Parts: sequence; C-alpha cells; structure tokens
Amino acid sequence: MINNRKNQKPTVHSQLVEALAHNSKKKRTELGQLIQILEYIRSSTDTIISSIGRYANMSHNVATKNCERLAEAGLLSREITNNNRKYRLTGEGISFLNDCKNFEDALYTRKLNDVLYYY
Repeated sequence: MINNRKNQKPTVHSQLVEALAHNSKKKRTELGQLIQILEYIRSSTDTIISSIGRYANMSHNVATKNCERLAEAGLLSREITNNNRKYRLTGEGISFLNDCKNFEDALYTRKLNDVLYYY
C-alpha cells in the first residue's frame, strides 16, 4: 500500500509500487503481482476479488487465479458469502510478505530493485 501519511518516510515497497504506477514501460513480474495482492489484503478490509483486481490492475479472472494460487500455498484463507469470495492473510502469509519485503529492501540497497520488473 502506498504510504500517504504525512511526516512518515515511505517504505521501499511503497516506493516501488508508486514507481511502477508512474512508469507504464515497467511491468510487474508474477512475484510482483502476488506481493501487491498480499499487501493489499493486509491493509484492507474490502478483500473481495473485484476490489483486489481493481487495486492490482488485473482482470477478475487473473485476480481470482492469483488469489486461489496464494490460498493453495497456504498464504491466504478464503471465505465465501453471498457469492463473494473474501480473502485474509494467514500467519504464513504475513511471514511470507515480510520476507518478500525484506528481500525487496535488500535488492533496493544494492541497486538491484529493477529485477522485480521487466520491460
């Protein structure tokens, strides 16, 4: 999630997401897409597939495929109510997301953050 709070330093992850949003020549890798979904789910209470897809700029089908893949890996749990699927991060998902963010930070400090994207 992009950090919009005043007087707070943006995280490396939010800087990468913001840079991606402003540079249409860069595209997210599959890992970048999954991280963006996990980050959104961690920060949002509206975790139905249409909201996830809208945030991550992916079609309903692609968002569903990615969320189901994350659920099968044990990183998300799913709840189906009124024909809507809602997703929540599991403990393993939180740990995985933290590991990914640490990896992104390590890449950024070594000026290798562009490997998460392709042109």
